[in-house]
Amino acid sequence: MKVIIFSHESDLDGLFSAAIGLIRYPQARLVFLNYGAESFMKMRWFVESATRSSQEKGIVVISDLGLSSDPSLINTCRETFSVAKKKNWSIIWIDHHPWPENAIQGIEPYVELVLDSVSSKCAAELIYEKFLSGHRLAEKLASLAHTMDYFTNDQYLTPTSELIKYYHNFPDCYTRLINLAQKSSHGILWDIEMQTDYNEYALLRDDAKERVLSTMRIRDIHNIKIAFIQSSPFIQNSLFSDEVFKKTGVDLAMVYGTDGRVSIRRNNNKISCNDIAANLPEGGGHIFAAGAIFRSNPSDIESVILELERAVLTALERTDTAVNL
Repeated sequence: MKVIIFSHESDLDGLFSAAIGLIRYPQARLVFLNYGAESFMKMRWFVESATRSSQEKGIVVISDLGLSSDPSLINTCRETFSVAKKKNWSIIWIDHHPWPENAIQGIEPYVELVLDSVSSKCAAELIYEKFLSGHRLAEKLASLAHTMDYFTNDQYLTPTSELIKYYHNFPDCYTRLINLAQKSSHGILWDIEMQTDYNEYALLRDDAKERVLSTMRIRDIHNIKIAFIQSSPFIQNSLFSDEVFKKTGVDLAMVYGTDGRVSIRRNNNKISCNDIAANLPEGGGHIFAAGAIFRSNPSDIESVILELERAVLTALERTDTAVNL
């Protein structure tokens, strides 16, 4: 049986979700994706190619990727999966991000949805429960992913999440990520190759931190203190945001890159990261962490910060309106 596993390319939860999928389906083809129209079109190409080339039944597993309310993305998924279902393929979509109702209704006839709308579990935990409940290695990978995704600091983590960030700077990024997932699926969470790469990365990371911290600007919006910081290809945003919180005590960190993307992390429950991301293009995530793109020229820092401030302000105003209803 053919199996394709799609998972999020940017963090430990996506990596370990893929690894758990590989434990269950070692023959699977693994594809890492990000959010946005380009990634969903890539998913469509893989699914259509697989279902067109063979009459053999298959399974598509999607993990740690949310679907927004964008009608064009919903339609892309609906068209893709309706064809796959006619070819006797099963589609299982596992995710812990909040989904809008129109996204659920749009694809539910074609997909088995496994969702955790309250974000109490990470995607790796959901895929573990779905496919391999009781499997010792899968359970451990899910537990590690939860620790990283929710910053519980309840167990030691190897710096794999930083390697994921580092590997995105290489032309063979996806080959490297697949290699990490395959190692993890066999219980190899660190080895000499990973250590060698990490040593190279750490030098670049430390230099980048000094540079980007000099760009930090702290603003106050309705008693929410926000740190706006320019990112770097060598900085893992979740870990870096935690350092920023310890240094500054701000409520929110918005780390924006020259690639037009922003990572949103919170230090407390004053505001939901996902609510902010919803006010920006291709925004998605959950209450603790989210991401999006911005329209401003990345080199025009004042314009970028102004656009991000507006997204925060809109989220706060909507929250206030909902509370007062």
